[in-house]
Amino acid sequence: MNDACSNCGAGFYPEPGFYFGAMYITYAFNVALLIGFGLLIFNWVTLPEWADIAIIGLLAASTTPFSFRASRIIWLYWFGGLQRKP
Repeated sequence: MNDACSNCGAGFYPEPGFYFGAMYITYAFNVALLIGFGLLIFNWVTLPEWADIAIIGLLAASTTPFSFRASRIIWLYWFGGLQRKP
């Protein structure tokens, strides 16, 4: 495996704490999503409370892998020194 990308020069070995920092962004995504979706469910749908919590839990479990991938990309652009090419 190459040490860096031949196109943009970005290193393929992340710095220490890269995944830990990206988890903070994932946490913020999930909190915003679950609070927003939770408010919609609690206010507009009449379900038992255990069903509301189960739906929100399933949503959290199903969106975490996607939000973690997006948060790693955001972390690279904000703090990793990557620049978007036009």
